[in-house]
Amino acid sequence: MIRRLYLDPEEFESSEVLLVGSRARRLREVLRLRVGAALEVFDGAGRQREARIVGSGKGQVTLALGEPLEPIGEPPVPVAVVCAFPRASRGDWLVEKATEIGVSQLVPRLAARSVMDPGDGRIARWRRIAIEAAEQCERCFVPVIGGEPPAGATHIVADPDSDVTVREAIGRLPEPPRSLVLHIGPEGGWSTHEIEEFRAVGAHLVSLGPRLMRVETAAVIAAAQLLEETGGLVPTR
Repeated sequence: MIRRLYLDPEEFESSEVLLVGSRARRLREVLRLRVGAALEVFDGAGRQREARIVGSGKGQVTLALGEPLEPIGEPPVPVAVVCAFPRASRGDWLVEKATEIGVSQLVPRLAARSVMDPGDGRIARWRRIAIEAAEQCERCFVPVIGGEPPAGATHIVADPDSDVTVREAIGRLPEPPRSLVLHIGPEGGWSTHEIEEFRAVGAHLVSLGPRLMRVETAAVIAAAQLLEETGGLVPTR
């Protein structure tokens, strides 16, 4: 199995990169890679290159970057998830799995019944988790953590009181969506006012089935359904 490593965009443009700290320790001490070992490196924005270890010493590893490689394609319809995140490791799990299935962006939001308001430290942690997940799953794109959802997107809201499935909601759209934003509420549910706001802006309320799911489960299941309905889970190589 070829090992994969994320590089910052400015590093990715170089012909040679010196790694120090945790990245060097990972290659030397965890993966036990030696001079001559081949890797794949990617920039988190869809590009990928060959790489080879050409130097290794105490606390550092030198990579020589080679030819571009064809990456696995991204979903044709980007799916962003706007979520009232759960606490602790459950939010970490959500970020990891959403990255693996192909979500393009994860946006924490405060809802009336939210239990968590993530600060900069948590956002940075989720960014690291997304990078590690992309390395593992052979994805060359790292989801954006935070920011504003894409303008002009079709909005889908998970609502236990809806009787419309994800498939039905996508099938009823007058034209194929350019991008999708999935809204997942807290475990206490959306407030009446929040549901009214979603309806007022033309969002589509959908059911995820008869069982009550945890936030992180609902987010991954609903995102996977949206990706399936829009061709995002079809092999692209």
